[in-house]
Amino acid sequence: MQEREKAPMKLMTRQIRTSLKNCHSDMQLTLEDDINVPDSKPDIEHIIKIQGEIHVQETSAETDRAIIRGQLSFSLLYLSDVDFRQIHTMQGQIPFEESINLENANPDLEVHCHYDLEDCRASLINSRKISVRAILSLHCCQEEEHILAIGTGIVSDDAVQAEMGDPTPPAGVEQQLAPMSVTTMTSHQKDLFRIKDETSLPKGKPSCENVLYYELSTQGLATRLVDDGIRITGDLLIFVLYTPEDDERNLEYFETELPFDGIVSCSGCHEDMVADIEIVPGKKSLECRSDEDSEMRIFDVELSLLLDIKFYEEEHFDCLQDAYSTSCDLRLTKSNSHAKQLLLKNQSAVRVSDHIKVDPEKDNILQICNATGTIQIDEQTIVTDGISIEGAVELDILYITEDDLHPLNVLQASIPFQHTIEVRGISPEDDYELQTDISSINVLMLDREELEAKLVLNLCVLVFTECCNDVVTDIEEHEIDMETFQQMPGLVCYVVQTGDTLWDIAKLFRTTTNDIRTINELESDAVTPGDKLILLKQTDGIL
Repeated sequence: MQEREKAPMKLMTRQIRTSLKNCHSDMQLTLEDDINVPDSKPDIEHIIKIQGEIHVQETSAETDRAIIRGQLSFSLLYLSDVDFRQIHTMQGQIPFEESINLENANPDLEVHCHYDLEDCRASLINSRKISVRAILSLHCCQEEEHILAIGTGIVSDDAVQAEMGDPTPPAGVEQQLAPMSVTTMTSHQKDLFRIKDETSLPKGKPSCENVLYYELSTQGLATRLVDDGIRITGDLLIFVLYTPEDDERNLEYFETELPFDGIVSCSGCHEDMVADIEIVPGKKSLECRSDEDSEMRIFDVELSLLLDIKFYEEEHFDCLQDAYSTSCDLRLTKSNSHAKQLLLKNQSAVRVSDHIKVDPEKDNILQICNATGTIQIDEQTIVTDGISIEGAVELDILYITEDDLHPLNVLQASIPFQHTIEVRGISPEDDYELQTDISSINVLMLDREELEAKLVLNLCVLVFTECCNDVVTDIEEHEIDMETFQQMPGLVCYVVQTGDTLWDIAKLFRTTTNDIRTINELESDAVTPGDKLILLKQTDGIL
């Protein structure tokens, strides 16, 4: 290409940072292993309950695949045949490393992995060995960041060099602008929110000799953006099963909740941003210590929440859609841009309730101790103006029995639910991220044959649509072909054709929409087929 002089015009651009999904894959992974009972623990007669947690330690990308490394940690509550203390616990881990097919994966980009423990069960092989089996669902994806330079207007070089605040287009340049909205990811960070507190046994409870089993979970978890941070509030639910001092034959349990309120520092964030925050429970601990009277009545608790945070900000501006000049041959370079646009962020509270039938011969419930649950999503479908969610809450209800030989047991129940999240304008091609958690569980014993379970589920969805636009990325200024220009008539009577716009007509005949409106006494740019227009060729600025 022949080198030309520097053009007196300059394309003003706006830098847009966006990320688009490069690849994604879903799979189910079955973890299974046989675990021996530690030598320090008595034989297992009956398994009461298993509690499992997934800890992903490392994710990495290779060509067309992702590698996930982590472990399943479990705590088993069981009944032994030892007379002086029947209830015991044991812990264990099952490490895993899995290769997941991820077509078009880039080894240089980070892999994001969302995981759910769908099921965790233990069965007895013999009194010294158990079989642990868990089903883990994995959703892996990779996003690639793009910087888009989108043309927003044409100005003269002189105006740019003079640093004019609002430079005007050069003489003879006509511009067609169109409103554009994009959602840009301003930052992505991972952090840790640590809940650390203490609680003490109430006066009516005996002191603790030994902690048999505990559960720590959050309830009513809420996040809110503040300047330079995220405020996290909720309640820490604590359940402890223990043997009391001087009476190891008996069981005692203690249940309470502690409010928490803290801020995670996030430099640069503010309330007008939209945050996509994934919160996953991490390491937890509960230890009993003595109070000021040297009685073992205080529990120190700690729960870490792993945060994966993406900040988005909506930008609204006018982009350059088309341009021409009546004084030169202005050539535009266009490209098709793909960017995210936030369609909706919706948080729904879904109330679920059901009656659970109890076999009084098999499940001789004396008192309900604790109820925990996990949400299993069986189907999620984009429907008209919404996302249909179907699934079930799998409940584990720990209770004290009337049988002294088997003082503790678990009743399992499945409570189905269906809910449609309203998302107006959603289409099957749109991308969304769904997060679920249980806000509260309440199980009441109606009689010896029936329980009532009431739950509140939180369903949070972030919906993005992909907007595609032809944007101007470069301009070139050339001299007008004078021979062609002189052959053009100076005055034309034009009959508007189907599909014509005033802009197209003005551009074709080297005039301006303003001149056409003035000469033809038009009140707007609207024209209809069959209209007759007088067009006058522009000659200003042509040497």
